[in-house]
This record gives sequence, C-alpha cells and structure tokens, in this order.
Amino acid sequence: MKKTETSEPSPFPDIPLRFQRNLAIKILTFISLTLVALSFLIDRIRPLRINLPVLAAFGAISMWAIVASIISKRRNIAKSIVYQVAILSILAVFWDYYLGWIGWSLDYAIPILCMSAMTAMFIANRVVKLKAGDYLLYLLIGAVMGLIPFLFLIFGWVIHQIPSMLSIFLSLVMIAAIVIFQGKEILLELQKRMHV
Repeated sequence: MKKTETSEPSPFPDIPLRFQRNLAIKILTFISLTLVALSFLIDRIRPLRINLPVLAAFGAISMWAIVASIISKRRNIAKSIVYQVAILSILAVFWDYYLGWIGWSLDYAIPILCMSAMTAMFIANRVVKLKAGDYLLYLLIGAVMGLIPFLFLIFGWVIHQIPSMLSIFLSLVMIAAIVIFQGKEILLELQKRMHV
C-alpha cells in the first residue's frame, strides 16, 4: 500500500476575511465628499496660497488608493506592506512636488517608509508565524526597496542624509540575515514560482 503525502495542517483555522464592502464604500465616499466640501468652505472664508480644494481632492484619491490596496492584498500581509510602501512613496513625491518641492519626500518620507516596512514585515512574521513562501520574497523585496535611498545619496538629491543612510544600513543587515539564515528557502521559493 502506497503512503500518501499530506501537508502539515496550519495551527491557525482558515477563517474567511469578511468586510462589508458597501459600508466601506459609503464611509469612504462620505469622508471624501466632506473633506472636499470643507476645503471649498475654508478656501471661500480664508483663501490660502495653495489650492485647498485640489489638495483635498488629491487627499481623497490618496485615501481611496491606500484602502483599495489594503483590501485587495488583505490575505498576504507582506505583499500588502510592499504595495503600501510603493503607493505611499509615490504619493509622498507627488505631494512634495505639488506643495512646491521642499524635498521632504526624499529626505524623510521614503527612507522612513522603507525602514517601517522592513520592521513591520519582521514583526508580522514573528507574531503571525507566516510560512516562508508567504513572506520571504516580499521581505527580500522590502529590503531591496530600502536600498533606493542609495540613489538619492549618489545623485545628491537629499539634504538630510541620515534617514537614507539608516535605511540603507537596515536593508543591508536584513538582506544579509535573509541570505545567511534562510537562503535555501528563498532558492526553493524562487524555483517554485519560476517553475524551475
């Protein structure tokens, strides 16, 4: 008689993620319309140097993009974090540009987002005990994303270099730890995903 291989059951029950899509859309719509209407009111009462209604509209669009990303990637914590870093980084650069380019997006926002993402993925892995396939590649992608501020330093795009240097340092430590401690798992996961 041939033994059949069974996969090890998960210690956590498979609970379907439920959320009320209609309620979420209603709440987001209400918040968006309230923000835009309030911005028109403030702009009418006391005009500012910036176009507040346009700023509020872009804020509402940013909120929709972030919430949509969280909902669509809610089953994979690590993937959701990587998507959030990408979306928030693009939004930070856009906001910085729109508000007259002070450079805070490159000096602070992107390096801090990258460091926060690596820390969040590490904590999520420890708390939720994710399978290697569910987080390793995204942890590695997050660590590589943390090296992006290296370009800011090379091209002289930043005034305050410490956040970028910290992000690069944390990324290199994270990449070294992943390769040293879980290099085999990463190779296996890459082989699975590339069907090698």
